[in-house]
Amino acid sequence: MLKIDLLSLPYFRNWRTFVVSFVIAPVLEILMVGLLRAQFSSISAIKSVVAISLMTAVGTLLGSLSSLFVNDQVRGVALEMAVVSPYSVKYWTSKFSVVWIVALGQVIIILFLVTIVTRDVSWLSRAVLVLPLLLLYGSIIAFVSVIVSWQHDDPYLTANILGTVLILLSGVIVPVSLYPKWLAFLTQCLPFSQTMQWFLTGSGSLFLDSVVAGIWLLLGIIMYHYQIKRVKRYAMIQ
Repeated sequence: MLKIDLLSLPYFRNWRTFVVSFVIAPVLEILMVGLLRAQFSSISAIKSVVAISLMTAVGTLLGSLSSLFVNDQVRGVALEMAVVSPYSVKYWTSKFSVVWIVALGQVIIILFLVTIVTRDVSWLSRAVLVLPLLLLYGSIIAFVSVIVSWQHDDPYLTANILGTVLILLSGVIVPVSLYPKWLAFLTQCLPFSQTMQWFLTGSGSLFLDSVVAGIWLLLGIIMYHYQIKRVKRYAMIQ
């Protein structure tokens, strides 16, 4: 199942899509946004680029899980899972293993290139500490997004919305302190801004982000129970 899920993602159709998806596109985005961030603060451009790289990996995780689950809906696998084994550990372990492999692969490639070009590893220890947290929080957000949009007319809706605002609300483009109050409040609704602030400045509250992630996880569990019942009713009608 793991191999099938990996090969079903568009990144691995051929070597060209792999290079574009894992190197060219993220490097261009990271450089532009990272340099923009550096204009708004005294934080070095290198650290800003690394921060964007970390959040880009979270975005890749979100998009990958959404793609995998939508593929399963199209093939009827998600419906069968909901009816036969709705709480299958094997099913979800396979999905999350794949998206972690993809996200880790991308961020390792990008940060390797950053290290070669800049010969600066002053950010490495903090990056190693926050990356597992970011991917864990990203997995929770991704899970909620695919469950909320399950059987929706646009199954990518929630993932697309969250993917669009993810980097903005993480505070890696512009410092959260420069945001208007309403936007600064929204940054607290996702479990990334404090973690990224800690990575960039050392002053963020990792505990606060863990609480927010816990709330999202609880929301995901509740929505999953609701959607399982809804999908089973749909299967009975069919």
